This record gives sequence, structure tokens and C-alpha cells, in this order.
Amino acid sequence: MKYQVHNAVFVLPTISPETPLVEEKTTRAADHTPIPVYHPTPSQARLATQLTEEEQIRIAQRIGLIQHLPKGIFDPGSEPSEKKIKECVICMLDFVYGDPIRFLPCLHIYHVNCIDDWLMRSFTCPSCMEPVDAALLSSYETN
Repeated sequence: MKYQVHNAVFVLPTISPETPLVEEKTTRAADHTPIPVYHPTPSQARLATQLTEEEQIRIAQRIGLIQHLPKGIFDPGSEPSEKKIKECVICMLDFVYGDPIRFLPCLHIYHVNCIDDWLMRSFTCPSCMEPVDAALLSSYETN
């Protein structure tokens, strides 16, 4: 089934994300700089300083891929429709006009914060389980 996106405003990704994909909780004693905390699973948390170089590279690559997925602003339009997407299936909250949303290659949409957190743990669409990888990102490139 194909979906069409109407009334969406695409925003180019920024270099610094609006909300970090890793949490910063602990501070270093010497310079009081926050140390990022990575949550590989909901029950596990590790400081960035405890990650191997390979894990740090994998996280940086994933963040880079996520930031290249297109964003937009939710606009339900003027036509009421039973088939229109009405809620984010991750947080189960209804979309509200003006909500920042992110589009996946399968054309499912989610709140930016919800899907960014999801994709840090699983690089598949939560609705259809379609993989979100570099090959699929090419479908968003413009000539």
C-alpha cells in the first residue's frame, strides 16, 4: 500500500539536533562537562567513556543516518478522512497541527523525538518493520 504525503513542510536537517539522541547526566569532575549516556536497551545505560571505539563509531553513523531522514510539520489538511494518520504509534498521542514529524522511507510518520529514540535502538520502522538503512535513504535524494 502506498501513501502520499500532502501539506508537509520539509525542513533540512540541522548539524546540531534539537534534542540529543543521547542523554547527558553525569559530569566530569575536572571540567564539569556533561558525559553523554547511551541507552543500548531500555534497562541498560552506559557512559560514553565506557563505550568501545567501534560502538562510538556505530552510534555516530546511526545518528548521521537519522539526521538525514526528512522532517516536516504535521498538517492534517482540511479534508477529514478515516484513512489519515492520526496518532504516533510509538507514544500513542494524536498528532497536533505543527508537531515536528519525521518521514521514514516507507512513508510512515512519527514525532521526531519518538522515532529518533526508536531508531537509536532498532533501525526498522515500528509500523511495518521495513529496514531503515542507507540504501533506502537514497529514495529521498533529489537530482
